[in-house]
Amino acid sequence: MSADLAYQWRLFTTLTWTNFKMRYYGSILGYVWSLLKPLAMFGVLYVVFTVVMKQNAPHYKLFLLLGIIIWDFFVSGTMAGMNGFIGNYQMIRKVYLPRIILVMAAVSGAFIGFFFNLIVFLAFAFLDGVDWSLRMLWFIPLVIALYLLVMGIGLILSIVVVKVRDTLSLWEVVTQLGFWFTPVMYPMSNVPEKFRFYEFLNPMSGILEYSRYVLIGLGGLSKLGYCYVLGVSLLVFFLGIVVFKWKEAEMVEDL
Repeated sequence: MSADLAYQWRLFTTLTWTNFKMRYYGSILGYVWSLLKPLAMFGVLYVVFTVVMKQNAPHYKLFLLLGIIIWDFFVSGTMAGMNGFIGNYQMIRKVYLPRIILVMAAVSGAFIGFFFNLIVFLAFAFLDGVDWSLRMLWFIPLVIALYLLVMGIGLILSIVVVKVRDTLSLWEVVTQLGFWFTPVMYPMSNVPEKFRFYEFLNPMSGILEYSRYVLIGLGGLSKLGYCYVLGVSLLVFFLGIVVFKWKEAEMVEDL
C-alpha cells in the first residue's frame, strides 16, 4: 500500500469512528441509543400488528425487527451521507483532504450502528429458535449491497443538497413514504401480484425480502432478483462516485 493510500485509509477509519461517536456525544446512554431507537420502534409496531391486528405469523418478531434494522440504516446512512459534505464545510475550507472521504466516513459511521443492531437481532434469533444453516452466508453479499446502495445514494444527495438545501426535508418525506411502500412490515406475498414487479424495482425491497429468507427462512429467493439487487447496488455506488467527482470542485465553490 502506498503512503498516500495508507494516509487515506487512516483518515477514513478515524473519521468513521469519530462520526459514530459524535452521534451520541454528550448523551448519558451513549452508544446504547443506537440500539434503543430501532428496538423502541419495533416494540410499538409489534404491539400494533400482533395485539391490535392479530398478526401471528411464525417468527413475526424477527421478521419485523430485521426489517426495521435494515430500513433504519438506509435512512440514517443516506441522511449522514447527505450531511457529510455540508456539515464539514469549515474543515474543507481550512484543510486539504479527499472530500469524498467525508461522505464515505459519515455513511460508514452509521454502518457501525447497523452492525451492532445486527448482533442484537442474531441474539433474538437464537432465543427464538431459528434454524441456523449455511444459507445464512448469502446474507453477507446482501449487507455489502445495502452498504454500497446507501453509499451511492449518500454521495449523490451530498451533491444535490449543496445546490438545493430543501433536499434535507424532501428526503425525510421520501423515506417516510418509502417505509410504507417498501415491505418493511409486511411480506412481499401480501403485495398484489400485478404490482410485485414494480415493487422489486426498488432494490431495498429485494434486500429486505432476501435477507429475511436467508436469516429466518421466511419468503423466498429468486436468483435473478438476487443478482439484480447486487447489480443495481453496485451501479448506484459507482454512479455516486462518478457524479461526486464530476461536481466536487463546483460544490466547494457553492459552500
